[in-house]
Amino acid sequence: MSISEYILKIESVINSFVIVSSFNLNIDRKTTDIAFISGSVEFRNGAILDFKEFIENAETGIEKYKYAYNYRSSSEFLFRYDNAPDPSAKGIKTFPHHKHLKDRSIIEAKPAELSGVLKEIERIYIEEIESD
Repeated sequence: MSISEYILKIESVINSFVIVSSFNLNIDRKTTDIAFISGSVEFRNGAILDFKEFIENAETGIEKYKYAYNYRSSSEFLFRYDNAPDPSAKGIKTFPHHKHLKDRSIIEAKPAELSGVLKEIERIYIEEIESD
């Protein structure tokens, strides 16, 4: 998969969620095989997912070297997945992959993908609607 195909896939994934009201992507191509992708997704309830990925088109496919998916409502932090070498996450079995929770605790997490994070946000969104 080329970087251009990967970007189209990201747009397609975001557009497949009906809870999304708008989004923007910023593509910074370092070379033909390396890119920094960042953006934000706004949801119908006003919450926002800010994200970034540093990727390379490798022989085995798209290699994601760095990522962060930060979900928030206004200025209130809700959760974040990332693979930063956070010293407070070093004891976690899945290090460097981890998830920061609203209560500021850090838990294990598999390498995150945008589609999985959006599915999690969709579940939260649906739960909020059903509890109202």
